[in-house]
Amino acid sequence: MSAGAASQQYIVGVDLGQSADPTALAVLHHHREVLDSWTTIKSPGGGGTIRQDAPDHFDVRYLQRLPLGLSYPAQVEHVAGVVSRRPLLNNCELVIDESGVGRAVGDIFERAGLRPLRVTIVSGFEPQKINETCWHVPKQTLISTLDARLHTGELRFAAELTAAGAMADELKDFQRKIGLAGRYSYEARVGKHDDLVLAVAIALWAAVRPRSYARISTYAL
Repeated sequence: MSAGAASQQYIVGVDLGQSADPTALAVLHHHREVLDSWTTIKSPGGGGTIRQDAPDHFDVRYLQRLPLGLSYPAQVEHVAGVVSRRPLLNNCELVIDESGVGRAVGDIFERAGLRPLRVTIVSGFEPQKINETCWHVPKQTLISTLDARLHTGELRFAAELTAAGAMADELKDFQRKIGLAGRYSYEARVGKHDDLVLAVAIALWAAVRPRSYARISTYAL
């Protein structure tokens, strides 16, 4: 989305669960509002540029946990049904977290014609673009992005969401820990889930990710 222009897009984030964790789905509406006001951005050497104010808003329109034990083909069919509804039909980007389930489940989405952006959650500090459809993204990046947009008020949740209470509970149960090396880690408390948080977080990251990120070269040994 280019600065200074009113625009909007939908992103569907799916955190794929395993046998003990549910799969969660979030629909995020990213829209930019162009205002009749301008901000001067000063440069270090003096002077500056004037930019029209165009704040971003990220509205979570839909949240859902799928039943435990639902087969992955059935989950893919359900997601296909969601993205085929208006206003999402031909107007959304699908991003999935395939960290725990592996590439085979992501391949089911591909065979269904959904062509998702495929995210693997990793440790570290910087996202890595593996190819046009695959990224390795640190959990710290996902959660800090969500946390920042919550605090600025740019990330909002529709009042009518049936899973809003569960989402609020997950956010309360999320812990930030500092390791011996001074690095942060983010985990749900023992016995708690973080699937809704991650579904929203990967959708939000996909909305704001850098589009010109350099691809990471990989070589076979």
